[in-house]
Amino acid sequence: MPFTDYFLAPDDTIAVTALTDGGPVSTSLPTVEAKNVDPVVNLGNLESILTARPYDEVLALPRQGSTLTSTAEFDQVIIAVTDSLRDALTAAPPTTLDDAGTHLAATEELAGIDPPAVIDFVHRLAGLARQANGWHMYCYWAL
Repeated sequence: MPFTDYFLAPDDTIAVTALTDGGPVSTSLPTVEAKNVDPVVNLGNLESILTARPYDEVLALPRQGSTLTSTAEFDQVIIAVTDSLRDALTAAPPTTLDDAGTHLAATEELAGIDPPAVIDFVHRLAGLARQANGWHMYCYWAL
């Protein structure tokens, strides 16, 4: 099961340094630890839910799921998260985050995951987004 930590960085250059530092939890970059929350499919679904944009449209966004760097073995990757998801998370009130987490937990990709855990993750991710102050959001994915 992969680890997927979400973090903030001022730009892509700083974000990729998290890979050589052993992941964002070993840096001073704001981070939310997660487990097996896919930055493309799961966060694409979350953005679609929060923004009411079709999932295919979300997937077509320029930064959505863009791999910025990886190890040669591809066992660690830094992936961009869209600013539009960051902004939607920042703007969403708690009840909207609860509803989004409930809908996300009901997706096929998260079948079997405890809905309160998904809702908690959505709230923690929103808390991270609220710290952004113009910084971008990223995912550190590691096997």
